[in-house]
Amino acid sequence: MPRQLTVSLIAVAATLLAPAPAAAKVYSGAERDVPLARFQDPLCPGIAGVQRAQAEIMVGLIRQNAEELGLRLADTQTCEPNLLVAVMDDPKGYLDGLRKRKAYLFDWLGKAERQALFDTPGPAHTWTRVFTRSRDGQPVYPSQSLTDLPYTQMEAAHSLIYVPIRRDIISSMVLIDRRAVQGLSVGQVAAYATMRGLSGDQAERLDAPGESILALFETGAKPPGLTRSDKIFLKTLYSTTANNPAAITLALADTRIAGNE
Repeated sequence: MPRQLTVSLIAVAATLLAPAPAAAKVYSGAERDVPLARFQDPLCPGIAGVQRAQAEIMVGLIRQNAEELGLRLADTQTCEPNLLVAVMDDPKGYLDGLRKRKAYLFDWLGKAERQALFDTPGPAHTWTRVFTRSRDGQPVYPSQSLTDLPYTQMEAAHSLIYVPIRRDIISSMVLIDRRAVQGLSVGQVAAYATMRGLSGDQAERLDAPGESILALFETGAKPPGLTRSDKIFLKTLYSTTANNPAAITLALADTRIAGNE
């Protein structure tokens, strides 16, 4: 049986607590000049809190979505999950408790990221761990003081279009309230987990995102799966240059969604 189908809530917590590379914060304040985060490592979805049959379907659907986007997929028999989907009774309570017990885990989150994770109402919460690397994949070491800037070493020509860094998603965790999935299909939940897991809250920065699976837990009509806008955004995110400024990637996605390209 594939290992990612047997992920327990204990394993989910263990993954959260596992050491991760220190993330270099960006102090420029120009959020749209910083590349959007995306997976570079092979994807390994893991499911917790649902029956095995449903987990198998969800893993299969998430992997299928990722494959269609051109993402590399890890071996199902040996990989350790780096995209974790947990259906639980009280995801917000779980996060609040973790913050009280292990506050240092969230030290690298900026103010907006903290608000999105802890203060945003709703039945779903996404925690994405991101590590900054150079365009070529070299680590960008965090500053050691208030005066030292993050640094790395690389050879590159100056560019007015691209930036010298990329932002790699190390792991992504999607927590969903068990009550919210009642009446939804496995396909809908898998599509939501795909969108959140692969992009966090980045799609919400689009100027005109159109209909999206991100509205799954809102009132009104519920998409049966990834929508046209979702697919265009994810395809744009994962097919463009990793060190594109966010503004360029978002503008391109907007243009494609509007049907102008």
